[in-house]
Amino acid sequence: MSARSSTPRGARRKPPRAAPAASDRPHSGIWRRALLIVVARRTVYANSLSGPFILDDTVSIVENASIRDWGSPAVLAPQREVPTAGRPLVTVSLAVNYALSGLDVRGYHLWNLGLHLLCGLLAFACVRRTLELPQVPERWRQRSADVGLAAAVLWTLHPLNSEVVDYLTQRTESTMAAFYLLTIYANARSILSAIEHRWQAIAVLACGLGMAGKESMVTAPVAVVLCDAVFVYGSLRLALRSRPRYYAALAGSWLVLAILLAGGPRVHSAGFSVPVGIWTYLLNQCVMIARYLRLAIWPTSLVVYYGEPRALTLVDVAPQAAVVVAVAALTIVALRQSPIVGFAGAWLFLTLAPTSSVVPIATEVGAERRMYLPLVALAALAAAAAFHAAERLRFKRNAAIATLVVAASALAALTVVRNHEYRSALELARTVVARWPTPAAEAMLGQELAIAGRRDEAIAHLRAAAPGYTKAHYYLGGELFNAGRLDEAMPELEAFLQQGPQFAEAVRARLMLGRVLIARKEWVRAEGELRQAAAMAPSQSPVATDALGFMADALIGQERFADAATLYERYLAARPADAGAMTNLAIALTATGRHQDAIKAFRRVVELKPGDAAAQRNLELAEAELKQRR
Repeated sequence: MSARSSTPRGARRKPPRAAPAASDRPHSGIWRRALLIVVARRTVYANSLSGPFILDDTVSIVENASIRDWGSPAVLAPQREVPTAGRPLVTVSLAVNYALSGLDVRGYHLWNLGLHLLCGLLAFACVRRTLELPQVPERWRQRSADVGLAAAVLWTLHPLNSEVVDYLTQRTESTMAAFYLLTIYANARSILSAIEHRWQAIAVLACGLGMAGKESMVTAPVAVVLCDAVFVYGSLRLALRSRPRYYAALAGSWLVLAILLAGGPRVHSAGFSVPVGIWTYLLNQCVMIARYLRLAIWPTSLVVYYGEPRALTLVDVAPQAAVVVAVAALTIVALRQSPIVGFAGAWLFLTLAPTSSVVPIATEVGAERRMYLPLVALAALAAAAAFHAAERLRFKRNAAIATLVVAASALAALTVVRNHEYRSALELARTVVARWPTPAAEAMLGQELAIAGRRDEAIAHLRAAAPGYTKAHYYLGGELFNAGRLDEAMPELEAFLQQGPQFAEAVRARLMLGRVLIARKEWVRAEGELRQAAAMAPSQSPVATDALGFMADALIGQERFADAATLYERYLAARPADAGAMTNLAIALTATGRHQDAIKAFRRVVELKPGDAAAQRNLELAEAELKQRR
């Protein structure tokens, strides 16, 4: 009687047992292998600690008020549309960083490095333990630790992962990846462990926590089922029948993700509501996935920002689409003929799916950080292939190791060079323009030139970018505004608000436009723009406060003194040292007959500006007028 027929119907099927792998035997050297991963990571990223805040780091860290107090509930609910919105674990980590070192960039780099190291160790553990599961041939179980080490080293040193380490906001990826890998590892441990349910509980907990790191965690429950089907039970049907409650518990973590996304934390940048068609985005992903595969093999000319999706046709992307289809077809064939190899391809598509399929991401068509998890499987496949080739060609084990050492050394050298590029935000922007020229790249370079004080060059690049990149109108308008060229700034700000009213920058754009309109004495329109800015900005934020003050100026211009006085009082509650606003409040109070309150305001101005003749004169005139009225 077969083993299958001897199992009562409906009973839970235990996976077949395997002999202990070499790594489970005494003196297997596991800790020495782990130490090697630590040393490799430390050596390669030694030159990465001084890189500045770049791109999204400004809104995620430098200007993010929600991380100023890590014990505040606001940490869990940052402003919408920022990269950390709906990702509370990442926001908490940034808040802890801020509590420890303020805006010292080294503390944030050390955290990212620590996360990358943790992910490298988990990658080692996952590959090793997975290759010890029952459906794996004995020869691979005996090499599980060596293949796991080689895969982890290749993955840890690969320059394609440098973005997650050097670009501080992208700890979103490594935070999620750590819990994703922990889920897979705990699942593998649960298979043959005497404390199976404890490891399952760890897997479920890790899966739920990962959902609070980044939405890409959504595929983790599916990855667990697929892993069991390939490495444990030999079929998907048997896997689903064997552990249904456990899989249901893993799927329950999707509720965490649903709750976090219920408020639409980035509804204007990702999802089916963004102004990018599903077909357009899918065509763009053919280009990006083909590029990712090339970079995984030959990681040169890396790009930190690929810009927005482009309008493409199937003819435009035919070569790249053919590559993607071919890899997908090979994966399907391999899952049938050689499931362990096929799992690597399935992992690639599964972990890429949340960001590189049909769900549009309007703000960024591609990102090298999206290969962070997919690259684990490719590194494992490369390591296994090296050992397999050495065996088939009758080379010694040392030949495979030598090959892998050469490959790891080349990857390490490229990563060191890439780390150096991150040490200057301006030079990093130049690499984007040189390697992936788009209007978004021109805008990025323009921004960095502006920060460097090279305004004329910045304006030139932003003008070149504006026709093809909506946000360039905002940056250009801001630079023209700062240069005092208000008549030129106005149409740029208006163009940005017309094309991208949903962007987070729309608040500041309306604030600047309101100030331009005040300078032009278009009081009514200025009031309207500033009122919208105040309504859109988070309450008590600096932008909301600024909007109140300038709105009061617009009301003064309309001679609506009572309304202006009310707004000035609200504004000065937050900015009590603004002498100009205090003077305007005093004027508004005088115009409404509140002379005693006006004198108090004028006296406050004198306190703020001691020795200022105009302030003293205003106070004397107000006191004299009050005496006359008496």
